[in-house]
Amino acid sequence: MKSDKNIKTKKSMIDILLDLSPVIGACIGILIGACFVSLWGIHPGTFFVELLKGAFGDRLAIGSTLNSAVPLLIAGAGTAIAFKAGANNIGQEGQLFVGGLAAATVALLIPNLPKGIGIPLILILSFLFGMAFAGIAIFFRLFKGVNELLITLLLNYIGTLLVSAMVNGPFKSTTNVSFPQTDTFGGQFLLTNWPTMGYMHTGIFVAVAIIIITGYYLWFTPAGLRLRTAGLSPLASETAGNNPTKIFIIAMFISGGLCGIAGSVEVIGRSDCLRQGFGTNIGFESLAVALLGGTNPFGVLPAGLFFGALKAGMQTMQRSLGIPSALLDLIKGSIMISIMVGNAVKVFIKTNNQKRQMKKSHELAASKEKEASCQ
Repeated sequence: MKSDKNIKTKKSMIDILLDLSPVIGACIGILIGACFVSLWGIHPGTFFVELLKGAFGDRLAIGSTLNSAVPLLIAGAGTAIAFKAGANNIGQEGQLFVGGLAAATVALLIPNLPKGIGIPLILILSFLFGMAFAGIAIFFRLFKGVNELLITLLLNYIGTLLVSAMVNGPFKSTTNVSFPQTDTFGGQFLLTNWPTMGYMHTGIFVAVAIIIITGYYLWFTPAGLRLRTAGLSPLASETAGNNPTKIFIIAMFISGGLCGIAGSVEVIGRSDCLRQGFGTNIGFESLAVALLGGTNPFGVLPAGLFFGALKAGMQTMQRSLGIPSALLDLIKGSIMISIMVGNAVKVFIKTNNQKRQMKKSHELAASKEKEASCQ
């Protein structure tokens, strides 16, 4: 009996470690970052102190952290929805960029809209733009048999280049500016911000609301249960009377739409115009946020805040310690790779455990059948 209890405890500890593997990966990534910084003659202790100070040192730092987290939270929630349904959407970057383009389309083409209509219209149109971009991947998957992983990856480049073409062409600023961008938007199209809090904007409330809604949808509704079942086992889902293909389409549309909203919120929350390259790397970072959050919208909240703090802290550290931006990208890349490796290890071990359990159950069933036939 005692040994059985020990085995159960050991198994539960292993399960806990597996569930925490992305978090462990994030910690390892930060330690790797500290090692890189030491090559520049900076003490690792200084690295951690400056990182924390830049992320949470005062009200301005906290506001910067929250602003950096907003698009990651929204796109991360959308990514979690796709992954839970078994849809391989890695087109967050392209979907985010066309979402930003939707904001510019409304603000520049319909400049006289009142504030009560302008911002909701931007959010709706950016959701539709993101859906349309995800729809291209759905089309190729269903009618051409091309995996959505490849199509969404390629669409990232198309999305960023489309924004670049628009700000250098039809939406080009009429004033003399040194960087490709549009004309400034009217104030009715911009989210409210607080200068004393590091220009924190109301997008944080949009992000938290989206996380609550998507989390509730996934875990507390029949539709969410069907979506998760389809992701775990399409065959079991079909046997239960569901349509995995339909669920895949819905999940991809929701995921693309939310990534589009992330782009529009980033544009109207942190700027007053659409700039070339406004959301570079945000989409890829949201992918790491979703993995760190266990592809659970509720888990995306702390994961997104962690990455927001990381971004804000590193920006401050670049100014205070004179660290080159290339080194900061290297540190961020190390953290993202560590998180993904941790998640991959978790998936690999859990899949192998499931296979072993299935094999044992089949062997047990076969031995019982053999005994019955002998009797």
